[in-house]
Amino acid sequence: RLMLTYLISLIIVYFSVKSAIQLTPHWPVFETYGVSAQSVLFLQFSSILYIVSLAGLTLPFSGLGLLRPIPIGYLMLLPGILLGRKVSGVMDCVGIDKAAAAGRAANNIMWLGLGTAAFMTVIVAFDFIVSRVGNNIPF
Repeated sequence: RLMLTYLISLIIVYFSVKSAIQLTPHWPVFETYGVSAQSVLFLQFSSILYIVSLAGLTLPFSGLGLLRPIPIGYLMLLPGILLGRKVSGVMDCVGIDKAAAAGRAANNIMWLGLGTAAFMTVIVAFDFIVSRVGNNIPF
């Protein structure tokens, strides 16, 4: 389980960084159609927060213990998911190809956040099940 967790975590780290970088060429398009530079910068930063949230759940560092309670880890995912959905919706309503491409880049960050949340839920559920079964083993 541990090796698979680290492998999937590395994949999420890769896509978080890649998604944040993919927003950079679309900055002029975002500004043209009413998305502020602060929103785009915060969306990029939110993608990196996915890594911190996931690390708090999977890595055994004592300093990351504050992120282990489930609500705090999931709360770190919410800004990127909500802002990605909002920015994607604004860009999809424009109807121009460049805006649609920028909207897809923001949409990728939203879906990455949802996938990270699903992965974290599976980890927590698996740990809960294993800890319950492990206590009932007679030897």
